[in-house]
Amino acid sequence: MVVHKIQQQGMLLVLPVPFQMHNGQLLFEAQACNGLERWADNFGNVIVAAPVMPKSIAEHDRTIVWKNTAMLDNPQRFEFVLLPWAYSLRDFFAHYRSTRTLLAKLIHRSEYLQFAISSLWGDWAAIAALEAKKQNRPYAIHTDVVDYRVILQINQDKSLPKRLKARVLSSLMQQYHQWIIRNCSLGLWHGNDCYQAYSPFCKNSHLIHDVHTKSEDGITPAQLKAKLEQCQTNAPLRICYAGRMVDMKAPLDWIRAIAHAQQLGAPLEATWYGEGPLRPAMEQLIAELGLQNVVHLAGFERDRQALLQKIREAHVMLFTHITPESPRCLIESLICGTPIIGYHSAYPEDLLRGKGGGCLVPKQDWQQLGKTLHDLAMHRPRLVQLIQQAAANGEQYSDEFVFQERSRLITTHLSRPNHYSLMQELLRV
Repeated sequence: MVVHKIQQQGMLLVLPVPFQMHNGQLLFEAQACNGLERWADNFGNVIVAAPVMPKSIAEHDRTIVWKNTAMLDNPQRFEFVLLPWAYSLRDFFAHYRSTRTLLAKLIHRSEYLQFAISSLWGDWAAIAALEAKKQNRPYAIHTDVVDYRVILQINQDKSLPKRLKARVLSSLMQQYHQWIIRNCSLGLWHGNDCYQAYSPFCKNSHLIHDVHTKSEDGITPAQLKAKLEQCQTNAPLRICYAGRMVDMKAPLDWIRAIAHAQQLGAPLEATWYGEGPLRPAMEQLIAELGLQNVVHLAGFERDRQALLQKIREAHVMLFTHITPESPRCLIESLICGTPIIGYHSAYPEDLLRGKGGGCLVPKQDWQQLGKTLHDLAMHRPRLVQLIQQAAANGEQYSDEFVFQERSRLITTHLSRPNHYSLMQELLRV
């Protein structure tokens, strides 16, 4: 009998964030690339397994900033594994066996395992979790959206067949994800909405924040001073938002809240940075409400530093999220010293707890949201207070700190006494 030791190294990440192949280059979403670099800073070697977005889809998606993976810091630290794009039931079953076999080999080679679950079929992170369970390996689950609730909420006003389909898929997804989470050794829940939804099913749950801003991205004392002085003038209240124009962001409520604030007499300027399928509906509503000189749809801003500067220059970030998700733009707004004003949920409530820097109203109450905007526009001392609170609140967030903390949790809770797995072969002598 000969015993071969397979040294397990680094971390395996199985993600829903897609790759794209373009002119022979392997591309990945720019902020996710920052996350990969922070993981490699803490684990040395990182295997990244993710689906490849078809060219036909990538060509029409204007909301992703791609980065060449060859341009990552110390790219030799990374191994990229391309998985099938299998978000139809037919494609998923066609690729299931070969992909699970591949994931099994990657799990066998890796010391630490982290999987970001997201859906039903096509969710290779969930399949990796099933395989890790089969190999009796501890693994971490990470997510920033309560997907089974999202699918219900974005279909609540659709046709009856679509609502029924959403209910079936939501129920299956809920049971599937809960089973995977019950078997994980560590739950990393980005934002309090996710934490409240998933922590009951994981004995070792932690509330985390997925941040890609750096300490130098925060508002400087000089910028804060100038902002406070400017907002105390008679200048219009400057409102911003940065995100996709999709149902879960409720952009029509965003416009209605602004219109209501204007009708109450508030001077306003509002800009939405982003693109999405609801842009035509937003443009139509803006015209119907006569807001052409008030609301500007600026499109997708590809320059991240330019976007952060525009958020710093705004007086408030207005958001109308109606699904349980944890968008980073709210944390980024606090980092920029810009108060967050919007619909209540567990995620923004937790961000504001103890430090302030924003105001929340009941979900889908755009009239109350508009009244809040009016009050801030007309009572600037309160706005000054919120800006000061937001800037102080945002000081606690940086990518280096949050990734170090998450890495500490992973090494603490996923380490095994023996970091080497044994593969045994019987050889004839």
